[in-house]
Amino acid sequence: MACNSDNNSAILGNCFNQTEYVKDQLCTQFTIAPAAAPDNTVVVYEAINESVVASFVLRNTGTVPFTVTVTNAVGTDIIGPDLEIAPGESLLRTVDNLGSISITGPIPPETASAKAELDIVVRYTLN
Repeated sequence: MACNSDNNSAILGNCFNQTEYVKDQLCTQFTIAPAAAPDNTVVVYEAINESVVASFVLRNTGTVPFTVTVTNAVGTDIIGPDLEIAPGESLLRTVDNLGSISITGPIPPETASAKAELDIVVRYTLN
């Protein structure tokens, strides 16, 4: 992907004339043990400011389903809270103004833990 003018950058398919953007990548694995709701909800990513644009893949690497909730910078749900990711499935999204990504794991009497991997690339401004 190319941009036509000097000092432009291409990130997530957008060209812009800013130089104060930072791009980070994180890949992490996590486990959520069965617990009574809401104790089994874990925030797996929380944005550092209101200008975060993120592309992510969330993979269920375990044997039990879990639900995912994604909020924007003002806390409004934009994905979920009832979006279930079954074992072996993945969720791929790009979100402007990301707030947080949280996972709700299994509730007893389930005995297996939810397991997943989050691979996320974020772009944000430094304030």
